[in-house]
Amino acid sequence: MKLPVAFFLQGIDEKKVYYFSSTKLNTSVPHYFIAVLKGSNDTVILVCCTSDREDKRKKRIEKLGLHSTLIWVKPDNTNGLTKDTFVDCNSFFEYSIDDFKTMYENNLLEYKGEISETHYEQIINGLLDSPTIPTEVKELLRSK
Repeated sequence: MKLPVAFFLQGIDEKKVYYFSSTKLNTSVPHYFIAVLKGSNDTVILVCCTSDREDKRKKRIEKLGLHSTLIWVKPDNTNGLTKDTFVDCNSFFEYSIDDFKTMYENNLLEYKGEISETHYEQIINGLLDSPTIPTEVKELLRSK
């Protein structure tokens, strides 16, 4: 059963896992995204997940020694993931609440679950450790 859109929008928050196809990726294949920050300006900052163990990003991260920026999340009965998943904390995606509303109304986005506090803290630390995350985003993460 699909929730009313207003109820869905009220539930958007940190640690939530969503599944959708993003025009901001070089593929139309849907991915899991984890919300890391709901901004005061009606935006949501998310990180993208991959289950591909041979992913180019993973190899690049390991080569550069940025191990703290690659987080492994194992599927469980609360997060909605179906495979071992890696989160690349060297990039983020920003969407407006209106973007979420449009995707939800058009059945292009699904809420899947919620990650643990431990994984959430690891992702935040990975974003803070990343040399590619802008200072203004890091300041928002530190101030929450």
